[in-house]
Amino acid sequence: MKKLVVILLVLACSVGLVMAQSSSEKSVSKFTLGAFGGLNIPDLTGGGGNPLSTGWSSRTGAAFGLTFELKTGTHFAWQADVLYSSEGGQRNGMQAYMANHDQTTQSVMPYFYANIKNASELNYLEIPVMGKFLIPVTKTSNFYVDFGPYVGILLNAKQITSGQSPVYGDMAGTIPISSSQNFDANTDITNQINTVNFGLTGGIGFSQGVGFGSVFLDFRGAYGLTTIQNNSQNGDNHTGNLCISLGYSIPL
Repeated sequence: MKKLVVILLVLACSVGLVMAQSSSEKSVSKFTLGAFGGLNIPDLTGGGGNPLSTGWSSRTGAAFGLTFELKTGTHFAWQADVLYSSEGGQRNGMQAYMANHDQTTQSVMPYFYANIKNASELNYLEIPVMGKFLIPVTKTSNFYVDFGPYVGILLNAKQITSGQSPVYGDMAGTIPISSSQNFDANTDITNQINTVNFGLTGGIGFSQGVGFGSVFLDFRGAYGLTTIQNNSQNGDNHTGNLCISLGYSIPL
């Protein structure tokens, strides 16, 4: 999934730059409003030697919102969205956790390990602003490529753990610390995550005129440039996601 997100971002940026350079058409403004919804496939990337940042894989979530488009010519438009995006990731198996959490003293805590299931759910209100490059197929249909920055505002965040496991002092499970424990919990971690996230987004899609407006199918990748944790003890991760959505827009 990470490679697909990168490919979408690079493709959107490259094609967009080529078309922008070759376009010399007259400006024709047209404003449309649309709504969309679909499947989000987010992931968390990280490193920095912190065991809390590694081992994450993709989960699934929802994405839906409104899209606004100002068409300025046959081959170009500006697009801005307001959307709800459920992001995060999951880790299953032996993994690190912090048995104690002290944000006030910022003291260094040891990491412990357990064989459990762990899902991190981060829900954002995101506002991307993109240049949209149109490739007409017929009078009523277009392929398109879009690319631009976005800002994400954190709505809430939670960590859901489940399973029973002994506690170990190492990832290999060779240093037992205690007998089996229950890790079933749903923990609000909103105060551990940065409120604002900046990133880049881009993708490809197809729109077809239907009735008064147009139906569109969109494939979009995004990558957050901001480290999501506000304390490095909790990890050093960035968000990323692939969103597949279906929508309908009407001219205004």
